Parts: sequence; C-alpha cells; structure tokens
Amino acid sequence: MAGVYNVPIMGISEKERVYTVGEVNRLADGLLQGLVLWVEGEVSNLRPYPNYSFFSLSDEDASISCIIFRDALAGMDCELREGMSLLVRGRLGIYVRRGQFRLNVLEARESGEGRLRKEFLLLMRKLAAEGLFDEALKRPLPAYPDTVGLITSLEGAAVRDVVINLTRRFPGARLLIRGVRVQGEEAVGDIVAALDLFNRAQAAEVLILARGGGSLEDLRPFNSEEVARAIRASSIPVVTGVGHEPDITLSDLAADFRASTPTGAAEAVVPSREEVIGLLRQKELAMASGLRHALHRLERRLGAQMARRPLSDPAMLVNQAAQRLADAEAELVSAGRMSLERRERALETADLALARFPREYRALPLRVEEGARKLTASLKVWLRWRGAELPLRARELESAMADMISRGEGRLRLAGSRLDALSPLAVLARGYAIVTREGETRPLTDSAAVGVGDGLDIRLHRGRIRGEVREVRPREEGSETR
Repeated sequence: MAGVYNVPIMGISEKERVYTVGEVNRLADGLLQGLVLWVEGEVSNLRPYPNYSFFSLSDEDASISCIIFRDALAGMDCELREGMSLLVRGRLGIYVRRGQFRLNVLEARESGEGRLRKEFLLLMRKLAAEGLFDEALKRPLPAYPDTVGLITSLEGAAVRDVVINLTRRFPGARLLIRGVRVQGEEAVGDIVAALDLFNRAQAAEVLILARGGGSLEDLRPFNSEEVARAIRASSIPVVTGVGHEPDITLSDLAADFRASTPTGAAEAVVPSREEVIGLLRQKELAMASGLRHALHRLERRLGAQMARRPLSDPAMLVNQAAQRLADAEAELVSAGRMSLERRERALETADLALARFPREYRALPLRVEEGARKLTASLKVWLRWRGAELPLRARELESAMADMISRGEGRLRLAGSRLDALSPLAVLARGYAIVTREGETRPLTDSAAVGVGDGLDIRLHRGRIRGEVREVRPREEGSETR
C-alpha cells in the first residue's frame, strides 16, 4: 500500500512517493511504448500458439524477447522458423505482470543470408528456365592461350594468386589485368564494363573473373543477373574463380568453366610447362619414328620398283616391241603377196577375156602390169622405212626409261634432304651443342642450374666433350629477348 514517509537521506529529509511493483512496470511500459524501431537477429526459443507466437531475437552479444500476433504473422512472406534470420519492426514495452522487457512485433520479413539465398534461388530458376546455364552453350577453353585477361580487385589476394600461378605454370602467356570492385553496389557495373571492354577490344583469348572468399552478402555482385548475362554474352570464354567453395554463384553457372579458387582458375586456363615440354618430346619422338617408317616404306617401294623386270632390264621392252613389229611385218608381207597373186590371177582371166575384144583393149594388161610393178616398189619402200624406224623407237624407249629413273632418284634425294632438315642432328651440324649435367639427360637452359665444379657432358655434331664448370655467370636483366 502506498504511503508517505519522511526518509532522511544523507541528513536531508525529503518527501518521496513509494510506487508499487505494478506501477513501476506500467510506468516503464508507458515510457517505452513510444519507441518503434527495426531490429534484426536470429530466431530462437520459438513457441507458436494459435493467435500469437513467442520467440527471441539473438545476436552475438544479446537476446530480446518478442511476441508476434496472428495478423502480423499472416503478413510475413515466409514461415517463421527456428534459426532463421529475421528483420522485424516492433514497439518496445514491458510485460507488466512479470516486469519482462519485450518487443511487440508489428511486421517481419526474412533477412540476411536467408533472404539473399531465397532471392538467389528465384533468380537461378528464372535464368535456368531461359537456358542461360545450358551445358551446350559452354565453349572449350583454348589449349595454349597467348593472352589471358584477369578481372578482379587489385587490392585482394586473388590477383596475387592468379599472377603467381599463371606465370609459374606457363610463362609464355601474357596477362592483362582489369581492376574492378568486387564488393558493394558499384561492383556489378565495374564487372560488366570490364567484360564489355575485353570483348570490344578482343585483347584476350580467355578471361578469368576472380575474387577471394566471403559471405553471401559479399558475393552479391557475382549473383546478380547483369553479371550472369554479361558472362554468357561474352564472345571470349570466361572462367570464374571465386574462393567460396561451399556455395556456387550465378556467375559460376553462367561461366564456361568454374574453378573453386583463383588459383584453380589460373591452373585451368594455362597448361603446365612440364606437361607441354613432355608433350613436345613425345611429339618429337613420334614424328621421328613416323619419318623413319615413311623412309623405310619408300625404300621398300623403290626396291620393289627396281626389281621389276621392265626397270631392271629395259631391253626386254624393246625386244618385245621388236618381236611384235616383226610378226606384223611378216603378216603384212604375206597379205601383200596373197593380194598380188589374187590380182595376177584376175589379170590373166581379164587378159583371156580381152583377147576376144578389139585391139585397143589389148594394151590394158600392160598398163595393169605396170601398176603392179609400181605397187610392188611402193611396198618395198614402205618395208625398208619400217625397218629403219625400229631402232629409232628403241632409242626413244631407252631415253624415256632413263628419264623416269632420274626423276625417281631426284624425289628420293629430296625426301632425304627433308628428313635431314627435320633431324635434331642437323641443328648440331650448324654449330650448336647440347649441354647436360654429367650423369643426366635433361638439357641445361639456365646457368643457375649448375655450380662451380659440376661435370658437364657436351654433345656436338660429331662426338662428345666432357668438361667442368669453372665459373657461373647469372643472366643479366634485359640480356635475353623473347
């Protein structure tokens, strides 16, 4: 019961009112009722009831009790559940009966990682339905790119990881770096502009889009629709290397290749120097083996051609032609004689028939006989001409065979000269040498690989030289050109 007392405090008597517990709680509730504010935290201790639900909002430092009534709960765009990140607008107050500090929630919606993940899933379904992530659209990466484009922040560790690993694996590749913001509201515009710049200039054969790890909030630019569409619209293959292994971004899905880290992206776009050297050695051995086999096949074919009778004995062709010519000549003479005999018999028959005719017709046999003599003379001249033509044809055939053999020898010499030009020994013949450490087979290409006193094996075009290192001079900067 309230009363009025004179209470001496530090020697001074003052008149004070004494409040009940309920009055204190109502007074505090009245003071707090005017505070309506937004609060964000994680839902815990959820206790649902038909008309309202109790829960607590917690963060790393503190916790606050909350109550949400059915109307506000129905206005939420998601189901209230334990552990979700929630953004609420509420009125502060005191539960008078227990004196418990509490927030009366007026409206609530999912926030933080949960909201971002929901937005991510909705956008991913939309772009997937358009076919933006189809595997058929993804292009193969160039095997040996001359120029690699890198889009990343110049202040993070990603740029250092890509540069170190790319130059270590494949020093022959040139790296073009475009610095952009990879976090914040302006990051989306920076990344899209960088992709557009590389595509307009066609300055690289493959692009790397990289950044270090981070939360889902940090990775929002890589989950934006604008960046995903810009990656898919790029005429240059794009590799993403976002250091956030558990999650995958929309940029990863749209890219032609996804690496889990910037280092993995660098390893994906260029081959290893050791692998390239090994492959070149295999190709060299395969080429040399193929050339040897081809030369052996040509030698066997040439031997088989030389072993054929027309090439080993050209006179056989001449003899066969002479035999056919002699047979034809004999047939022609026989046919001519038979024709003359038939004509003589015909003349005799005609002579007997003409004897019965007047005198002027009796001179006809003489003219016929004269014609026969002329025909015989012409036949003999033709036979003599044929006899003189046979040696001429034989000489022409021999000349043609010699010319064909000469052309075959020329092609063989040309193939041999080409094989010599491709042989590694031809390089040694021009004054070069192969230097290896004694007991090893790998050629030395850097003076830093040997020390004073090391033995050397020097292979020349003819013979070998064994030597010892007396002095090592390191390569001077700028003394070696690309």
